[in-house]
Amino acid sequence: MSERIHDDNIANKLRSETGAVNNTYLKEINKRYQEWRKALDSIKGDSDAAITKKVKLLNEYKDFIDQPKFRKEKGNLNGFTPQSKLHSTVIEEFMYHLLKGIPALKGKELVFGPTKAYSNLYFAPTDLNAFEKKSGIVINTKDQDFAISKKITITTEASGSGESEKKEVSVPVVSIECKTFLDKTMYEGSVATAEKIKRGNPYSLFLIVTETYEVSPDVDPKYSQIDQIYVLRKSSRRNLRLPVQADIVIALYRRVAAHLCADWRNVEKRIESGLLI
Repeated sequence: MSERIHDDNIANKLRSETGAVNNTYLKEINKRYQEWRKALDSIKGDSDAAITKKVKLLNEYKDFIDQPKFRKEKGNLNGFTPQSKLHSTVIEEFMYHLLKGIPALKGKELVFGPTKAYSNLYFAPTDLNAFEKKSGIVINTKDQDFAISKKITITTEASGSGESEKKEVSVPVVSIECKTFLDKTMYEGSVATAEKIKRGNPYSLFLIVTETYEVSPDVDPKYSQIDQIYVLRKSSRRNLRLPVQADIVIALYRRVAAHLCADWRNVEKRIESGLLI
């Protein structure tokens, strides 16, 4: 899967769609998408003004693709279901267009986009004889909508066997779950995922980006491993069609940029400051 996940989604549908009406829709969407991507790529720099322009383009494209005719619901025989991820992948791809230009990322061998993020490993040989030859290493991962991650190869060798095992893992430094809306069930799933991701890399930044937030105010995310939840439309009602707010996107960008420039593990420096955590 590439960092342009929305583009991939459209291309896959264009290859597989058999319905005449939906094919017409997809061609219309693809044309508008290509214009949207080109416009985003033409915006240079990371000033507040530049990010605001990107948000304006996002709102225009979201207004286009969120038209009722493109949604298969409420008796509409054509269009695309939520399970097709046509609509939800817009925000996922926007994360790439928003964050790829962070200066700290220049020249780094990092991967952008959806990934199976490393959470932990353990050893599970089938029996003692197998353990003599191989470590039996097992890697656990969690699907993430968007991440800035590093590919790491883990090599193990059972002592005296001369045989090694190699596993490639994706270790996120920034992990983002993207939602069109966030309800209680989704929130609880994200809390569990954040805990697992941070066990694998405690220095990873774990964020949720959602258009609307529909969790009860009785639930306080501050007491979770989630670093921040960005509610793009500043709304708890998905039927209240507020635009994506530029100040929230700017705050998201600045938080990620600051994390990528920060000292992640410098205990000596923290001792000198007198504040260890």
